[in-house]
Amino acid sequence: MIFSRVMRFLLSTATVFLLMVSFSYAGIEYFVSASLGDDNNDGRSMSSPWATLARVNEAKFFAGDTVYFKAGDIFAGQLLVDESGMAGQPIHFTAYGEGDTPIIDGSAGSGGSELAAILVINQDHIEISHLTIRNFRKQTKANVADMDAYGILVKNTGKRILSGFNFHHLTVEEIYPIKARASFNKTSVTGIRFETKPAKNKRQAVNTRDIYIHDNFIRHTARFGIALRHRPSRVDGVKNTELDYDVNVRIINNRCEDIGGSCVLMNGTWQGLLEGNTFIRSGAMVEPSLSVNRGSGAWFFRSKHIVAQYNSAYGSRGHNDSAGMHVDYANENILVQYNFSHDNEGYGTEILGKNKNIIWRFNISAGDGTRRTNVERPEGGKSNFPGKTIFVSDFSVPKRIQSREIFIYNNSYLVTSGSDPQVEFNGEQVQLYNNLFVVEAGARLAKKLNISWLQGESLDMRGNAFVGNISPSFIRFDSQPFVTQLTFNGEPADASSYAVDVDWLKSSTAFTPIQHPLFPAAGKGIFSHVSAVPTVDFFGNPLASIPSLVGAGYQSEIVL
Repeated sequence: MIFSRVMRFLLSTATVFLLMVSFSYAGIEYFVSASLGDDNNDGRSMSSPWATLARVNEAKFFAGDTVYFKAGDIFAGQLLVDESGMAGQPIHFTAYGEGDTPIIDGSAGSGGSELAAILVINQDHIEISHLTIRNFRKQTKANVADMDAYGILVKNTGKRILSGFNFHHLTVEEIYPIKARASFNKTSVTGIRFETKPAKNKRQAVNTRDIYIHDNFIRHTARFGIALRHRPSRVDGVKNTELDYDVNVRIINNRCEDIGGSCVLMNGTWQGLLEGNTFIRSGAMVEPSLSVNRGSGAWFFRSKHIVAQYNSAYGSRGHNDSAGMHVDYANENILVQYNFSHDNEGYGTEILGKNKNIIWRFNISAGDGTRRTNVERPEGGKSNFPGKTIFVSDFSVPKRIQSREIFIYNNSYLVTSGSDPQVEFNGEQVQLYNNLFVVEAGARLAKKLNISWLQGESLDMRGNAFVGNISPSFIRFDSQPFVTQLTFNGEPADASSYAVDVDWLKSSTAFTPIQHPLFPAAGKGIFSHVSAVPTVDFFGNPLASIPSLVGAGYQSEIVL
């Protein structure tokens, strides 16, 4: 009995000691300078920095450690992150000194260009900030496919759950392979990429979680700016559970320019927040022979509980897709609200097949859906996919399946002069309420209108307002249409140009009362700031002031 008391005392003392050590460890600072360093230095101060990534890769780091790269220096090769931090004590890679942010260039390594400038395999609690990442691959490297290239690549091979990634204030640019893949869907070149393998059995099911990517500038990549892919499992008890997805992903306040494909892909994400990002010229042809030359600003695939809000997208191009953002297939509970989309040639609203509970509200689409078929394209060939203001499709693989519970309401759509977008609804339980369609002189909307029905409820269309040259067939589907006159003034690329006058709203006979669809994740976790029921319009004006709002928002400076 005395022995057991002693053992309990020793165990409790050891536990307290370990806890004190774990909480008191402040971490060590290391410094690296390509211009002033020497790998024979201890790396522990700015006056004795290491010189190369090879020396950094040799070192053993612990939770709370920070590795500083000198501003203005260029580091050739790959930074290999092969240790983990802890919750609250990440291993941090960042910059020191004044001047241009330090550059890690994976293309300039010895023995050929690296697969990724920064590679993280089965490690977590990692922070990377204030660096420039490049990897325009030029030289073949053994055991690395010429068709692949990444800026930062994080891989979870299925050994354990990984969590705690914070990538911020980075410039990621010039990410291109040596050769392009022939297949669009097999091209995975990305600025910042997370890859998680699917579970092979229930006992070993893992995911990657708590990913925070924010305040980065990403440009000039062959396909993606930011991409997350958790491949689906076929194991019963894992399929369609949280373990079959990456969890708690926040992509906030990033700016993408001239991406060869899309800025953001969430593929296999459970609870993802896409907020305050700017997507400019997705599908760009900066390096057309190495790029896919097609892409929406952002899209979601096989994901659940996603909020996309306060984003803007301009200038998407490509022979297919190429919307401001779109909901691909096999998603559930997706909320798209308060976004501005301008001059994206594919679609104003794009929702593909096999989806459930897609909510698209309080968004503005101006000049989208301008793509024409059977004309030569800059990237070569001709497109078979005409631009559409709204495109609800049954496309999914391996077979077409209609989406259901699609709610499109209180959006504003401007069709610009010289364009002729189509409209398509091919879904079940599609509601189109209180939207504003404005067609400028010299344009036309819905000359080609496709409404498909297979079973159950099809299109329920009420309380929409129509201005300009719009197909009478489209208007007739509305049980409470308002055909009127309205002109938008101001800069086309300025969302405030599309706020409607309160006096015009008073004259409207449109509007149907809304029973807001349920977004079950609202108010919880990373969505704690997302209201289940909207309280403001696109411009932040209270909806209570204009209970019969048609379109995305109104001019707030007018006093009622």
